[in-house]
Amino acid sequence: MPSYDPRGVVLALDGDRWIGMAATSDRRGSGFVFNEMTGVRVGHRGRGISVAMKTFGIGFAGICGVSTVRTVHHPANDRAIAMNRTLGYVDADW
Repeated sequence: MPSYDPRGVVLALDGDRWIGMAATSDRRGSGFVFNEMTGVRVGHRGRGISVAMKTFGIGFAGICGVSTVRTVHHPANDRAIAMNRTLGYVDADW
């Protein structure tokens, strides 16, 4: 996939076990990077891991030379929406 860049992927580990992953794709040709997904295993939620990983993805925008990060979430996922708002994401028509 042309937008894939391994520098946009971050894993959260507990020892040698994967407990979370976030992936941000390079869409700089369109003027932004896109947070494809952020997920943390149920037993590790509520500890700020997803915020840390998503912040890493925001930093990926700087690597790509853009200042816009876009994402989507399910409208019923209140926790994801709250996290996105905390990080400064706003609703946009695009």
